[in-house]
Amino acid sequence: MTAVAKIAVIDSQVAGISGDMLMSSLVDAGANKSKIIDAIFACQNFLKGSKISRASFEKTISHGFSATRLDLVCKDSVHERKGVEMYRALAACCDSLGLEQRAKVFALESLKTIISAEATIHGEDFDSVHLHEASSIDTLADLVGCATALQNLKLFDARIFSTKVAIGGGVLRFSHGTVPNPASAILEIFKGRQFVLAGGQAEDELTTPTGAAMLVNLAQGSVNYYPNISPEKIGYGAGTKKFEGFANVVRVLIGTSSVVTAKDTVCVVETNIDDASGEMIGNLVEQLTDVCKDVTVIPGITKKSRPAYLIRIISDHAQLNSVLEVLFSESGTLGVRVQEVERFVLPRTILTLPVSINGNTFNVHIKVAKDSTGKVTNVKPEFEDVRIIASKCQMPVKRAMELVSAEVMQKIGSK
Repeated sequence: MTAVAKIAVIDSQVAGISGDMLMSSLVDAGANKSKIIDAIFACQNFLKGSKISRASFEKTISHGFSATRLDLVCKDSVHERKGVEMYRALAACCDSLGLEQRAKVFALESLKTIISAEATIHGEDFDSVHLHEASSIDTLADLVGCATALQNLKLFDARIFSTKVAIGGGVLRFSHGTVPNPASAILEIFKGRQFVLAGGQAEDELTTPTGAAMLVNLAQGSVNYYPNISPEKIGYGAGTKKFEGFANVVRVLIGTSSVVTAKDTVCVVETNIDDASGEMIGNLVEQLTDVCKDVTVIPGITKKSRPAYLIRIISDHAQLNSVLEVLFSESGTLGVRVQEVERFVLPRTILTLPVSINGNTFNVHIKVAKDSTGKVTNVKPEFEDVRIIASKCQMPVKRAMELVSAEVMQKIGSK
């Protein structure tokens, strides 16, 4: 008997994504509207100086397409807040609503992504950076509302895919003056992640930091094609802006698949190196790891019986130039072979779970694989997270990995 798995696609390749658009699309797809509105109103209890006078979801027409739009009317007497103040308010709000752990972690990690991006941009510590546009009550409403909707639709149990992300063009004017679009916060949020950004069809901001932060904490990256899916629910979330030539709508498709695979294209890059030491090869692998999906070193013999290494790399199109730059600068090779190939990928669910080790609680990123019956077959904690735990708890990494894996299996092994 073949089990089916729930999957979803967040399609922001035309109009980008914002927090209210994502939330509206989830409501349009069937999330409980009353629960989400109650969650939105709860936010004002945790941000001093904030007041929400109206929150509702209304049907609208965007460039000829029916969609749902959030109508939020609120006042905020505070124009900036420290990121940690927003973080504490969000945590307290999630607790007051009784959100399940995965929903709370999603909301907090999304806000943490925004705060970390702002801290990096302004050269400040995480604990001291101030937020401007992201410090208002509507940011909290987006995070809490989306977490509630995702929980209601049981999408934390789903494999979520993203299309390319439209970001728009032109320039933006906000608290720090005039800046090019996309703003630096958007680039920081997507930096180092497997998402492809596209300009889109408007010289305006199409993707907001809140929308970007939630997207990177839901989906692993962009795919070029929809996965195999039997559609069950479709939601259309409209933004407030109106554009010529396209609907300002993000689409969410929810369905099932008996074989959860995604098809995309990648670049396979190869080169032969016959004059490098083991230390040089080790350094090359370390440098490539930061810019590619995978790298393999295969020892061999070339002409005239010279010992050599075949370096084989799998790269996204977006990272190809970075891969080539590292190869040419670090290996000394004079040429490489590049092939574009299709691949079918069995997805791995990425969860962030709290674990308690020696009386301390840590959030650990977990890769979870399931068989065709839905039973968990493999759980792999992120090694860097485990290494941090081992350092703070002063124990061997091997022991920390055993403790983390055991606790994680207790929590999700039966799902």
